[in-house]
Amino acid sequence: MQEYSDDHPITCAKFSPIRFEIYVAGERSIKVWDARTGKPVRVLKNVLDSDITCMELDTHHRKLIVGSHQGEVKVFDILSGVNTLQLDSHDPQEGEISYIGYAGDDHTVITAAWDKVIKVHMDEKPEHGLPPAEKGSKVKNAFNVLRGRTDCHSKDIICGDFAVHLDLIATGGRDNTAKIWDYERIMMVEEIKAHKAEVTLVRFIKPFPLLLTTDINGQLYIWLTKPHP
Repeated sequence: MQEYSDDHPITCAKFSPIRFEIYVAGERSIKVWDARTGKPVRVLKNVLDSDITCMELDTHHRKLIVGSHQGEVKVFDILSGVNTLQLDSHDPQEGEISYIGYAGDDHTVITAAWDKVIKVHMDEKPEHGLPPAEKGSKVKNAFNVLRGRTDCHSKDIICGDFAVHLDLIATGGRDNTAKIWDYERIMMVEEIKAHKAEVTLVRFIKPFPLLLTTDINGQLYIWLTKPHP
């Protein structure tokens, strides 16, 4: 490995065990490294209009979904670096993307951001329009948004996770709470108020019905989720 992996501060990174590549984001560009040799193989330059904040791979690791400080969400072909799809953005002023998830065989992209919004996007351009917004959803269907919800926390959403085996989304916020959401309806299933400081990590412990949460003070909990009795 070289002494420095990037010319800029690294904001996030992803590893593909399928391609055996590491994707490292610094400012607005992504450098791709061969995990076997430790050498860079290609660079995707200036992929977004503001700094990259998080990334996610699709199920087969053919696509890289990238989110930015100003709420942009774009999908790139991993090999060519071509931008194949731009998803509906979050608030450009207060919508830094804090979580991106991929919902497996549903071929949907889940995003959460500082604007307190959760969205579920189609991972393709709709050919015949979108179905009407689901009852209870406060996010209007726009371009490729299937469903979503606003005001999910009273303050910024700063972390998230998705459990495909449970059909649950988890979010953590600056309001010191963690929340569990039903993926199909974006309806809150549980609110966790045990933390006394902002929740910095929520992570499902797969394949079990368990959720781990931590806060900025170092407090850690493990919670039972459905379908645990």
